[in-house]
Amino acid sequence: MNDAEAWDRYWRRVHAIDPSVRGPHDVYADRVLALVPGKRWLDAGCGRHSLPRWRAEDTSRLARAGTTPFGCDADLVALHERHDEGPVCAAVLQALPFRDGSFDVVTSNMVFEHLDEPERSVAELARVTAPKGRILVHTVNGRHYLAWIARATPHRFHEWAVSRLEGRAAKDVYPTRYRANTVARLRELFERHHCRQVGGGEIPGLPLHLRTPGLFSAAIGFGFLERRLAQLRPFAKVLNPNLLVEFERLPG
Repeated sequence: MNDAEAWDRYWRRVHAIDPSVRGPHDVYADRVLALVPGKRWLDAGCGRHSLPRWRAEDTSRLARAGTTPFGCDADLVALHERHDEGPVCAAVLQALPFRDGSFDVVTSNMVFEHLDEPERSVAELARVTAPKGRILVHTVNGRHYLAWIARATPHRFHEWAVSRLEGRAAKDVYPTRYRANTVARLRELFERHHCRQVGGGEIPGLPLHLRTPGLFSAAIGFGFLERRLAQLRPFAKVLNPNLLVEFERLPG
């Protein structure tokens, strides 16, 4: 069974249980598409794609309408292999090479869990955002059990696990820090730099896709149990694996 067939089987099983299930990367992409049309858009930590690969048609539709991101990333290989339209530059979030208020929308997708100096990065993201502009952060929930497992295991294990579970190459697996990975911590940092939270919070993930015979159905069943428990208020902060938080840059 090739990758496409395996994922088709996975989604048929998942949607047979709950047709409304959507992954956190799609939730993020939907919010980006609502924010960026006609705006000056910075994708901070852009990687190879600003939207998920399976949303390539949405990326093309934005480009045809005249909206493309300015991408920046510290990974030169990722920038070289990037095929999305729009300019790019090599930069770290702690020192962005843009003037104050250069962008109406700033997005950061799966970057904050890797930051060594999140406060300096937040200060720079806020600085380059125009007054009343929006900053959208999608990252890992540092209180989720997978984040605690990541803290307790070496990076080499992360590379192996991600390659087995997600099919990503080792070069795309970066060391994690989790120094700004709760809603409260993000809110604290952005409020220090003249921003206010206007939406978002913890969001549910997808059941694991394990191809191993005997584990495929068990992983999906466990994933749906976790999603249901995460709907209960005492568990929401620890069983939702991702954060999607939106901030507005305040004038002045």
